[in-house]
Amino acid sequence: MRAFKLALLFLALVPAVYLRAPKPLTVLDARVGLTDLMPALRGAGSHLETGGLTLAGAWELTGMHRDFGSYSGLAQTNGGFVAVGDRGGVLWFPRPDQPGRWRTQLTRLVDLDWRKHRFDTDAESVAVEPKTGELLVGFEDSSALERFSPDLAKRTRIALPVLREWPDNEGPEAMTRLADGRTVIVGEVYARWLDRTLHPALVFPSLPRPYEQPARFTLRMPPGYRPAELTQMPDGRLLVLGRGFSLVGFRSVIAVFAPSDIHAGATIAPRVLSQINDPGIRENYEGMTVTREADGGQAIWLISDNNQMVWAQRTLLLKLRFKP
Repeated sequence: MRAFKLALLFLALVPAVYLRAPKPLTVLDARVGLTDLMPALRGAGSHLETGGLTLAGAWELTGMHRDFGSYSGLAQTNGGFVAVGDRGGVLWFPRPDQPGRWRTQLTRLVDLDWRKHRFDTDAESVAVEPKTGELLVGFEDSSALERFSPDLAKRTRIALPVLREWPDNEGPEAMTRLADGRTVIVGEVYARWLDRTLHPALVFPSLPRPYEQPARFTLRMPPGYRPAELTQMPDGRLLVLGRGFSLVGFRSVIAVFAPSDIHAGATIAPRVLSQINDPGIRENYEGMTVTREADGGQAIWLISDNNQMVWAQRTLLLKLRFKP
């Protein structure tokens, strides 16, 4: 994470090619605006197909509140989504591809000022328990996960000393709860210093218990990418979101593997489904989830982390569909 933030300083020296759409067409929430980018993308002749996926929706989210933005984790709720950010902000919002008013709620995970408290405010990953609606959140620079009630009023700390093995700013970047009950966490840190494709991963047999020791495996990312998010599709397959950075900006890759591949000592090399390189939608995507659509298909949703650099980055939400 730290390497990416430092690299962002070069953005000011590199001509950025960003597609600017008109001002938000409809803003029903005073704090968070929504802009549909698809008309402008089509008009600019952007590539709406990325590998095995088709871009079905693209929106820009805007807000002036200090807790808005820098979203690193995305998960589904009952009828919508929840995103958690680097500064402890939480954004609840509905699906923008469905009819209904654009109504959002901006809250915080902890009642602390991120400017005064560094630890346990930088949320990097989130999973929602489908039966209870509880949030399981992974933080940078923390040796614990946090479990929150749906209204965020109750917070339970799950101490996991194994997370101390991962350096600051390279912690539990990706996390998901599998349909079979297992919890999988992937670190941004490299598993081997001389191999910049391998990343350490942990698997717990259920929701992690305090001080529990997990099984370990290794995730091999495509060269030039680090793991940013992990999620399970309705059909059972696992998706991993990778991000990379170069002088031309951010790049993203989505790869897939089977949950049966996960076992102690395994080295998993996911198969690449798609890359996102078009300058109109290229951003620092860190959050990902998958929905089952009304027609029986599946859609991948991505949200980007603007790192509070609104002069150079945007908070984008993408919807990607599998090609028929």
